[in-house]
Amino acid sequence: MRPTKVSLAAELAAIADTLESAQLIAELLVNSGLPDDDTVKRAPRMLESVLALAVGRVRLLRKVVIGAADAGLLEHRNNQALPRGEGDDPDVVLPPLPTKKKR
Repeated sequence: MRPTKVSLAAELAAIADTLESAQLIAELLVNSGLPDDDTVKRAPRMLESVLALAVGRVRLLRKVVIGAADAGLLEHRNNQALPRGEGDDPDVVLPPLPTKKKR
Protein backbone atom coordinates (compact mmCIF):
# COMPACT_ATOMS: atom_id res chain seq x y z
CA MET A 1 0.00 0.00 0.00
CA ARG A 2 1.42 3.37 -0.97
CA PRO A 3 1.50 6.23 1.53
CA THR A 4 -1.65 8.29 1.30
CA LYS A 5 -2.28 11.92 2.05
CA VAL A 6 -5.88 12.58 2.98
CA SER A 7 -7.65 15.90 2.56
CA LEU A 8 -9.31 16.84 5.84
CA ALA A 9 -11.74 19.12 4.00
CA ALA A 10 -12.81 16.31 1.66
CA GLU A 11 -13.15 13.83 4.54
CA LEU A 12 -15.32 16.27 6.50
CA ALA A 13 -17.45 16.89 3.40
CA ALA A 14 -18.00 13.13 3.02
CA ILE A 15 -19.04 12.85 6.67
CA ALA A 16 -21.42 15.80 6.20
CA ASP A 17 -22.96 14.09 3.15
CA THR A 18 -23.50 10.97 5.24
CA LEU A 19 -25.22 12.94 7.98
CA GLU A 20 -27.36 14.78 5.43
CA SER A 21 -28.56 11.43 4.10
CA ALA A 22 -29.71 10.53 7.62
CA GLN A 23 -31.44 13.89 7.86
CA LEU A 24 -33.22 13.25 4.56
CA ILE A 25 -34.42 9.81 5.67
CA ALA A 26 -35.71 11.31 8.93
CA GLU A 27 -37.52 14.14 7.12
CA LEU A 28 -39.14 11.70 4.71
CA LEU A 29 -40.20 9.48 7.60
CA VAL A 30 -41.71 12.38 9.57
CA ASN A 31 -43.47 13.82 6.50
CA SER A 32 -44.79 10.47 5.26
CA GLY A 33 -42.63 10.81 2.15
CA LEU A 34 -41.23 7.29 2.06
CA PRO A 35 -42.48 5.23 -0.88
CA ASP A 36 -44.07 2.25 0.92
CA ASP A 37 -44.81 0.61 4.27
CA ASP A 38 -41.79 -1.68 4.03
CA THR A 39 -39.46 1.31 3.68
CA VAL A 40 -41.21 3.03 6.60
CA LYS A 41 -40.54 -0.05 8.75
CA ARG A 42 -36.89 -0.17 7.65
CA ALA A 43 -36.25 3.58 8.05
CA PRO A 44 -35.26 3.52 11.76
CA ARG A 45 -32.66 0.82 11.04
CA MET A 46 -31.42 2.79 8.03
CA LEU A 47 -30.98 5.87 10.21
CA GLU A 48 -29.18 3.87 12.89
CA SER A 49 -26.82 2.38 10.29
CA VAL A 50 -25.98 5.69 8.62
CA LEU A 51 -25.33 7.36 11.96
CA ALA A 52 -23.19 4.45 13.18
CA LEU A 53 -21.05 4.74 10.05
CA ALA A 54 -20.64 8.49 10.53
CA VAL A 55 -19.72 8.10 14.21
CA GLY A 56 -17.16 5.43 13.35
CA ARG A 57 -15.63 7.63 10.67
CA VAL A 58 -15.41 10.64 13.03
CA ARG A 59 -13.74 8.48 15.69
CA LEU A 60 -11.22 7.17 13.17
CA LEU A 61 -10.59 10.71 11.91
CA ARG A 62 -9.90 11.82 15.48
CA LYS A 63 -7.33 9.04 15.86
CA VAL A 64 -5.64 10.12 12.64
CA VAL A 65 -5.56 13.77 13.74
CA ILE A 66 -3.90 12.90 17.08
CA GLY A 67 -1.43 10.56 15.42
CA ALA A 68 -2.84 7.33 16.84
CA ALA A 69 -3.87 5.92 13.45
CA ASP A 70 -2.56 6.11 9.91
CA ALA A 71 -4.33 8.40 7.41
CA GLY A 72 -4.29 5.48 4.97
CA LEU A 73 -7.13 3.94 6.99
CA LEU A 74 -9.32 6.81 5.81
CA GLU A 75 -8.29 6.44 2.18
CA HIS A 76 -11.11 6.74 -0.32
CA ARG A 77 -11.15 7.96 -3.89
CA ASN A 78 -13.06 11.07 -2.80
CA ASN A 79 -10.72 12.29 -0.06
CA GLN A 80 -7.22 12.00 -1.48
CA ALA A 81 -5.24 15.21 -1.16
CA LEU A 82 -4.46 16.67 -4.56
CA PRO A 83 -1.76 19.21 -5.36
CA ARG A 84 -3.03 22.66 -4.44
CA GLY A 85 -3.90 24.79 -7.40
CA GLU A 86 -4.01 28.54 -7.66
CA GLY A 87 -7.19 29.90 -6.12
CA ASP A 88 -7.93 26.70 -4.19
CA ASP A 89 -9.18 26.98 -0.64
CA PRO A 90 -6.55 26.06 1.93
CA ASP A 91 -6.77 22.51 3.23
CA VAL A 92 -5.26 20.43 5.98
CA VAL A 93 -3.51 17.36 4.66
CA LEU A 94 -3.36 14.32 6.89
CA PRO A 95 -0.13 12.51 6.01
CA PRO A 96 0.52 8.84 6.63
CA LEU A 97 2.28 7.89 9.83
CA PRO A 98 6.03 7.51 9.45
CA THR A 99 7.09 3.93 8.91
CA LYS A 100 9.07 2.34 11.69
CA LYS A 101 12.59 1.31 10.80
CA LYS A 102 13.40 -2.38 11.06
CA ARG A 103 16.26 -3.32 13.34
